[in-house]
Amino acid sequence: MKTHNPKDVIEQLQVVLSNPSKKIGFLFGAGISAVDKKGHSLIKTSQEMTKTVVAEFDGKMESAVNQIEDEIKSNSETFNVETLLSKISEKEKAVGKEALCGLNKEELTKLRKSIENKIKDIVSVHSHTDFPGKELSHDDFAKWVKHADRKFPVEIFTTNYDYLLESGMEKQKAPYFDGFIGSNKAFFYPEWIEDSLPVKDWTKLWKLHGSLGWDLENDEIIRVSNAKESAMIYPSFLKYDHSRKQPYLSYMDRLSWFLKQEDSVLFVCGYSFGDDHINGMILTALTNSRSSHVFVLKRSKMEESDDLSKYAKDSPKISVYAKRTAVIGGKFGSWKLENEPNRNESYNLLDYGFDEDAVLKDAEWSGEGDFVLGDFKRFSDFLALFYTNSRFVKG
Repeated sequence: MKTHNPKDVIEQLQVVLSNPSKKIGFLFGAGISAVDKKGHSLIKTSQEMTKTVVAEFDGKMESAVNQIEDEIKSNSETFNVETLLSKISEKEKAVGKEALCGLNKEELTKLRKSIENKIKDIVSVHSHTDFPGKELSHDDFAKWVKHADRKFPVEIFTTNYDYLLESGMEKQKAPYFDGFIGSNKAFFYPEWIEDSLPVKDWTKLWKLHGSLGWDLENDEIIRVSNAKESAMIYPSFLKYDHSRKQPYLSYMDRLSWFLKQEDSVLFVCGYSFGDDHINGMILTALTNSRSSHVFVLKRSKMEESDDLSKYAKDSPKISVYAKRTAVIGGKFGSWKLENEPNRNESYNLLDYGFDEDAVLKDAEWSGEGDFVLGDFKRFSDFLALFYTNSRFVKG
C-alpha cells in the first residue's frame, strides 16, 4: 500500500495556516462539540441522542416509535433521530384522516415536535448551571481567530445549532457577524452576506442548519435570546427542502462563493459528510475553482471504499487526513514516517499532529501511528502554536 509521510503534511498545514494572505475557512460539524477539553461529554452523539429521545415516550407514542424503528431497520437503514424524524414526517404527509402506527395526523405532529424540542434541549448546554466553568476547545479556537495575523477575515461554516462557537468568540471579545442585525429581534440581512464591507474585518459565522436562537415570526426568521417557535433545520429528509429557503440559501451560496475564490482553503473538522446537499455543493464549487483546496481532518478511521475517500480520489483539490489513512493528490495510503524523529528536540511540531505507535522491546521502529488533528481539541492546540510560539510562525 502507498504511504504518506505525516511530517510533510503537518509542515504543509503549518505553512498554510501561518500565511496571512490565504483565505481561511472552516466547516465544522457535531464532532467538535462532543466533549470538553478534559474529555467529559458535552453534547450527546447521534446514537446517544437517539437513546435519550426514545426513552422519553410511553403508551401510544412509545408503541408508534417502536413500530417506526422496526420499519426503518427492516429497510436495512440505521435507526437514529434523523431516520426517525424522516419517517414521522413522511407519515404526517400521507396519513390523511386515518391513522398510521396508531397515531392520527395531530398525534404524529405532536410526536415530531416533541422529538425536535428534545433535540433542542440536548444541544442547549450553554444553559446548564455548570457551563461557565467548563474548559472548551472552542475558546482556544477563538483565541487563534482573534490573534492570528490575517489579511482576510476567517469564515466559519457550521451545521451545529449550539452556542459553543459564539461563546468562545464572545469570551475572547472577537467580533463576528452571522447575517443578522439588531438587538431585540435581530433580522436577517442578506445584503451584508453578499457584500460584507460594513463588517469586513469581523469573523464570519454562518450556521448552515440554523441556531438555537432562531425564531419564526410572520414567516420570517429572526434571532432572539429565547426562541419559542424554533426555526432550525432538524435532521430529516426535509432538511434538503428547508436548505433552499432563506437564510439557509444565502449561507450555502456563501460557502460556494468562498470555495471559488483564488487561494481559498477550507478546513473540515467534526463533519461526517452525511449531508448530500452540502457535499454536492462543495464538489461543484471545487470544479469551478483554480487554486482552492479542502483539507478534511477526520478523527476516525477511513477505508478506501468509503464515500469520502472516493470524493478525494476523484478530486486532487480534496485532501483527507484520517486516523490511520489519508488521500492526498488522489492517492489512498496509510501514514508512515520516512525517518525516526529526533527525540531530543525541545519543540517537535510533529508531536502536535501525530501519535506514533508504541514500539515493543526489541521490535523495529515502524513509523506508523495515528494522525490526530481530526480531534478538535488537538486541532485547536495546533492552531495555538501560530500565535503563542514564534518558532512555528512563518510569514
